[in-house]
Amino acid sequence: MSLLPRLRLLLARRPWLYWLVVGLCAVVVWLHLSAAQTRVDTARQRWGNTRRVWVASAAASAGAHVIARAHDYPAAMVPSAAITAAPGDALAAHALAAGEVLVASDLAGPSAVPAGWVVFAVPSDGAPALLAGNRVSVFGSGQLWCDGVVHSVHGERADVAVPPDCAAAVSAQLALDAVVLAVAS
Repeated sequence: MSLLPRLRLLLARRPWLYWLVVGLCAVVVWLHLSAAQTRVDTARQRWGNTRRVWVASAAASAGAHVIARAHDYPAAMVPSAAITAAPGDALAAHALAAGEVLVASDLAGPSAVPAGWVVFAVPSDGAPALLAGNRVSVFGSGQLWCDGVVHSVHGERADVAVPPDCAAAVSAQLALDAVVLAVAS
């Protein structure tokens, strides 16, 4: 008789041997997991205290809204200017990579002009109520030219920042007095 049938017969006649092997396997797994958890705790204590900071969840280009989440890092790894409060409705002051710890210089207020953008004074008499920080679409001569950000509002005009690639078109439409602003939602 070969080894496997003998083993099956032995376990069928003595089920306590089967449960002894199962128990020993469970103890070995538990000891392994316990040792791994102890190593993790030791490594965590070696790094010292942690500090909660905000990290970019997704890549953001200059002028785009920053999507962030809170994350705990060892204090030794955190930059001194790291953001510790939720960034809210802040815009990226420059391009951000996903997973980047946010520092004060990474964020601009909702009405800040992104780097490289051009600001135009646009009549706002035909536009909906505008506030600094509103995202707007710039239309001229019946077509959409680009999207922009309202920098400030002064009575009958609004200062609107637009990307440099559509600045010439917006300038031409302003000369024709054909610019219309629409609030983007």
